[in-house]
Amino acid sequence: MKNIIIERYLYWKNIIQKRQNALKATKNHQVRLYNWCNVWKQDYWLINFIEKRGLLKNKPKIKIGLYSIFAPMWLNYLDHNDIRIFIERENLHKKNMQKWQHRFLDNSRIDLSLGFDFINHQQYMRFPFWIMWNTFSPTATHDEIKQQIVKMNSPENHSYENRKFCAFLCSHNDIGREKIFDQLNNIDKVDCDGRLFHNNDELKLIYNDDKLEYLKHYRFNLTPENSNHDNYVTEKLFEAIYSGCIPIYNGSNNHPEPNILNQDAIIFIEMGKENSNSIKLITELNSNPSKYMEFACQKRFIDGADEAIWEYYEGLENKIKEIINNI
Repeated sequence: MKNIIIERYLYWKNIIQKRQNALKATKNHQVRLYNWCNVWKQDYWLINFIEKRGLLKNKPKIKIGLYSIFAPMWLNYLDHNDIRIFIERENLHKKNMQKWQHRFLDNSRIDLSLGFDFINHQQYMRFPFWIMWNTFSPTATHDEIKQQIVKMNSPENHSYENRKFCAFLCSHNDIGREKIFDQLNNIDKVDCDGRLFHNNDELKLIYNDDKLEYLKHYRFNLTPENSNHDNYVTEKLFEAIYSGCIPIYNGSNNHPEPNILNQDAIIFIEMGKENSNSIKLITELNSNPSKYMEFACQKRFIDGADEAIWEYYEGLENKIKEIINNI
């Protein structure tokens, strides 16, 4: 019994501390973070989308709360917000995440849920988390999104020379990660600046934890998702593309965002498998600069990708405006 009490005490102490940290970080905003884990600069994306795009113009008293899965949702009864938005940042199809799979649809206290899946529901929008992390600005116009894609597609975004072999940044040893790490390490040294297989400190010491700048110094980025499910694609793949790496990827059943990304410009792997063809291709590309550049300089985004991304922007802006106007 004593251990149970201590465990619950530590659980709630952690929840309350993280809640206080998130509220403190967003103190001067009309849009604030609740039920959050850690607050990074990228966590302000949706805050800036709502506030800097003028969605709350002439609405100084409206309060909006953003919620994730890192605390019991009943805590929203203490928040006194006018609008509540639930944000799916994890794969809710995973066994330990399925209790959140309802996404609070038909819950009158949650006005909107944003996630990866395609769900037809008036309180839900597909707005994949990768849009809200590093690659695209919350204040971007359609033209700016188009220019960003042109830049990422450009041959000037890629280089063989002055780049090391491969970076692998992750914290947890999920199924198959050790195997693919060993397979790639047999080709050349894989730098791991995360907790898992840690063997390098340049991300922190040289690049001040700027992942995008760090990745610009690698030819390949091993970037499997933490779990695999249709349509579950996080920022990892897009960060590799932004930095000019060739992504070595597993996720979304190896068919990620097909209306946006060129599948031929990604090297796909299966976690825990031999991946003989992919390993052979990576070996050839790494040893042959011209072949590497030929593969790397394929367009990463297909024609029309800018329109597809802009539709997400427009859809979210219109939906939030609608919710605000109905208060």
